[in-house]
Amino acid sequence: MKAPSVFISYSHDSEEHKAWVLRLAVDLRERGVDATLDQWDLVPGQDVTSFMQRGILDADRVILVCSKSYVEKAEGGAGGVGFERLIVSSEVVQKIDTKKFVPLVRANPMEPRIPRFLGPRLYIDFNDDATYEAKRDELLRELLGVPANSKPPLGVNPFSSELPKDAEPIRVVEPTGIFRVGGRLLDEPWFDNQCDGAQAGMARMGLGGSMELRFGLHQLVSKSQLDLLNSIRKSQVHTFGWPIGAVLENNDEYRPRPYADGVRAKIEIPKDSLLGRQTYDYWAARQNGDFYLLQSLFEDTRGDKLIFFNTRIVRVTEALIFASNFYSNLGVPPEATLSIRVSHLGLAGRTLSSTGGRLVFPRVCHEDISQSEIVVVLGKIRETIVDDVRRIVEPLFLLFEFQEFGAEIYEDIIRRFIKGEVS
Repeated sequence: MKAPSVFISYSHDSEEHKAWVLRLAVDLRERGVDATLDQWDLVPGQDVTSFMQRGILDADRVILVCSKSYVEKAEGGAGGVGFERLIVSSEVVQKIDTKKFVPLVRANPMEPRIPRFLGPRLYIDFNDDATYEAKRDELLRELLGVPANSKPPLGVNPFSSELPKDAEPIRVVEPTGIFRVGGRLLDEPWFDNQCDGAQAGMARMGLGGSMELRFGLHQLVSKSQLDLLNSIRKSQVHTFGWPIGAVLENNDEYRPRPYADGVRAKIEIPKDSLLGRQTYDYWAARQNGDFYLLQSLFEDTRGDKLIFFNTRIVRVTEALIFASNFYSNLGVPPEATLSIRVSHLGLAGRTLSSTGGRLVFPRVCHEDISQSEIVVVLGKIRETIVDDVRRIVEPLFLLFEFQEFGAEIYEDIIRRFIKGEVS
């Protein structure tokens, strides 16, 4: 889904006021909101009334910067603000409960704070410059659909004599319960052996946070080590940078090695390397199609005790695309099913944030591990990728004091990643 579009309506009270509105518009665009503003979208010779009309009607949301002068012009029907009032009031009358229009109060300590035609709408008060960033983030949460306080689920009446009905869990993603000859799929000794070795490597480097992937086909295949390596090479997704299943063939220390049961690669980048960051990456592909990966968290190269919500969405999206590529390149038929488990480790004490620190949620995780497992049909992975990514990462985000994100957030980040853009 595209970024939410916003039209900003305001009055040209002074150069200082115009500069303040410009700052707000820039802040919104830099944080994922497609803001339209006359200062950069309206050019000499353009029909001003058409610009205002199309801007208000076409935008997902309309911000009204209600300064004292703006309210007076709206009440008196004067100037461009008066014209915009006609359009806005028409939409408000047609749909009285619309949330399209968001009033911001700025440089207006008097009553009424907002034009009367808007009715008793809740506004965001920007009068105090000292609270600008807090109010801006409050506005961003509304526009991006990321509320600071999510409504908790409805509980069961403790005094009712009726037994509660069983409900299908929608967020808790449990082990799939698929068994093979070696035991429960994804818990077979091969996976645990890879995990033990990789965790030892992480410990040697003093790294704590990691993402673990386990893929397993429900119908076994038999592939040579060369088949596995060639499929890994073709399956990498380079949008994010360091890909899942990294193959460094020009470095003898880190290049993949053949083993009796498949192929493995271990990449340990120390702090004093040319990259300037300490990372650990281990992956293994088995002849029967099983795949394992343990990778240190990207966030630990950017700060201490952080988790970036958009990076986690991107990484899980990449994992599903990699799985689709890997098994398709091995010649596995599209109707084949597989189990995918994604685990995040070393979470305790981390704070939820975003890449670049543009959004920081004061929510700390008290659990150390998040684990989700799903079953997918190989040929439908790309078709169901948004829902599957959400199923995997929602339990992770809920550990940060019940943090949730709207469906449009997932849709936007995932679709942009698929197009080659990183959020």
